[in-house]
Amino acid sequence: MKKICVALGVLFMAIASALADDNVLVKTASSISTKSSGEISTDSIYWTFPGSVGLNVNQAYFNEYSMEGTGLSVSSDAFVNLNANYKKNRVKWDNSFAAKYGFIYSDQFASDSLRKNMDEFGLYSKFGYKMAKYWYSSALASLESQFTNGYKYDPLPSGKDTAILNSSFFAPGYVKVSLGFDYVPNKYISLFMSPLTTRFTICRLNELAPNYGMELIEGTANEYKKSRSELGAYAILRSDFDITKNIHFFSSLEAFYAYNKAVSTYTHGYAEDWFGKIYNTIKSQRESINLVRGTLSNIHNMDYSKEDMPEDMDKLIISLSDKGELTDEDMEILLDSKTYESSYSDDLDINKFIHGWYFKWKLELMMKLTKYINVSVRTQFKYDNAEMKTIEGKYYGLPHANIQIWEALSIGIAYQF
Repeated sequence: MKKICVALGVLFMAIASALADDNVLVKTASSISTKSSGEISTDSIYWTFPGSVGLNVNQAYFNEYSMEGTGLSVSSDAFVNLNANYKKNRVKWDNSFAAKYGFIYSDQFASDSLRKNMDEFGLYSKFGYKMAKYWYSSALASLESQFTNGYKYDPLPSGKDTAILNSSFFAPGYVKVSLGFDYVPNKYISLFMSPLTTRFTICRLNELAPNYGMELIEGTANEYKKSRSELGAYAILRSDFDITKNIHFFSSLEAFYAYNKAVSTYTHGYAEDWFGKIYNTIKSQRESINLVRGTLSNIHNMDYSKEDMPEDMDKLIISLSDKGELTDEDMEILLDSKTYESSYSDDLDINKFIHGWYFKWKLELMMKLTKYINVSVRTQFKYDNAEMKTIEGKYYGLPHANIQIWEALSIGIAYQF
């Protein structure tokens, strides 16, 4: 009982002391009120969350007498751009997520009249600490891929198209991690430069692995590694701002060059790309048999010596040159005969490697017609020397990459926040 009385006395004296200090009471009450009311801390005012979502539609029709084209086409795509940006004192942290997905319909497609025409998503994060007036030391990380399978369509002699798988979800996928410097002269533009960037390329589908420079697993005939990494230099120039109240501009120009030779150019052992030349010539020009004969004769007599050409290929060229017509069966013979096997040389390395490099320029211009209706122009140019050219899903000859271009002019509904 005595201990309880002593404890109550101490508690009473503490309360009395606190009540005597009005400032302590006010501060304590204010602190409790702020925490319990669920108010956002003052630090949150340094965060901004701009973004946009929308749906675009484009339609065109040309009758059979129009010089500009023929048929009906309708395309539609949805997009989302989300941002979470933080800036306080010397710290600047930008985060974004962007995705696009769309379809195109045309009555001129020989098969699959509804096709995917846009598919991509990307995550981007850049953290910087200000060192000088316009300069930040920065770290950047990004991820890019697509949602669903992508196809290229080649015409068949029957008039129909054949769909050939050439991309899929994380086939390929790209991950970049960079350390460097960010030049930000104003709120409209930023230039990030990194002498130390690691780029990971991922391809989860074995049948697409040669398209993206994956390394063949030693001891296997057709099994590839799922990823490869490159260390190199990277730069990206970004601009994202409102030109006027109703016109928004976005541009992103980036480039990468690998220091190490990490891109495989495995060519199934072909010392030269004559096999690919022969196949492409026959496929594209077989209706003009005289032209095919002339090309085959040049390959046989001039471009390559007989010593470098397998005996069965030598006989096959002569046989095809004598024919009056080249059929689908001839194409099958060319692809599936021992010609392919005999052109393999054990003297060549299983994997040969080159320096990977690429550039990509993305441009978007959006103009508001009303609060929610807009007209937009979007385009992208890309070249990646690690993305190889294939023939009907198979890889013949030496590496060959192409410039990839897409452009879209559309009207749609968009909500910006």
